[in-house]
Amino acid sequence: MRKLLALAATIATIAALSGCAAQNPADALNAGATNTCTAPTEHSNVDQIQVSQDKGKVPTVSFATPISAKSIETRVVTEGSGPKITGDQLVDIEYLGINGGNGKTFQSSKFDGTNFASQFLKSNQKPDFCGALTGVREGSRVAVLFPAQLAHGGQGIPDLGVKPTDSVVFVFDVLKVFLPKALGDEKALPAGFPAVNVVRAADGTPGISIPKADAPKTLQIADLIEGRGAKVSMGQTVTLQYSGFLWNGKTKFDSSWDKGQPVQFKLAQGGLIDGFLKAVVGQKVGSQVVAVIPPAQGYGSVAQSGIPANSTLVFVIDILGAN
Repeated sequence: MRKLLALAATIATIAALSGCAAQNPADALNAGATNTCTAPTEHSNVDQIQVSQDKGKVPTVSFATPISAKSIETRVVTEGSGPKITGDQLVDIEYLGINGGNGKTFQSSKFDGTNFASQFLKSNQKPDFCGALTGVREGSRVAVLFPAQLAHGGQGIPDLGVKPTDSVVFVFDVLKVFLPKALGDEKALPAGFPAVNVVRAADGTPGISIPKADAPKTLQIADLIEGRGAKVSMGQTVTLQYSGFLWNGKTKFDSSWDKGQPVQFKLAQGGLIDGFLKAVVGQKVGSQVVAVIPPAQGYGSVAQSGIPANSTLVFVIDILGAN
């Protein structure tokens, strides 16, 4: 998988779905998520772009050139049935980029699942892929029109043949929408579980306080949030947010939240420490898990960067998706 896009290094949601549809079962998976990006509402110009609907191959696209707009415009070509994009989350997408000035394609994935992009859609990013795709369902094909100023700041992209006045047209197939954070039903810690207290910021980032007590000698795992998705299994690749702390409660030694986006791990023996692996396998997508991991199921007597030898570890893990 590769990141979207060469354009994004220098340089989307439906334009107001009309009407009311029956409740989509997929919406239960991310119930409680809030839109963190602003969806476009204008679509008069992007409606002029014709896009083929057949999946599995690079779409054919036609429009009169040059085409432009005053703001980002998005049109759903075909709507999928999966969960909606809400922002601040990872998505897998096929993509086709076209110069709106001359109609020439400047980059494309193969649309066969072999080289799609994994893109973190973050609020306030430039260009605003997050806003452009907010509200779009997994499984959808969409066309997005970026005016020149919002695509590349009116500077053009010479390496791609994009001039300062050229708009940019994208066609996206949304393959997979991962949760932005743990979403599900709150759970109380079970009786006898260490009195670890986890608090969450609005975006889901966890903070933690740990009791001044001897660390437990055995692996302790509990759900803080029970997700609504399928259980994850060995051999799958999971998408996670996590923070890891030492039992002393004073040291956070690692956090995907602090790095700005989720991580993906293959669930396989030897790929992760044993306690972390046991904390994730069998959990439902959408769950938040707290795990207290004794040295024997962590890093043992071998010191790691920021982790002394024979440390008891505490992880808070959000399970955002699995493939």
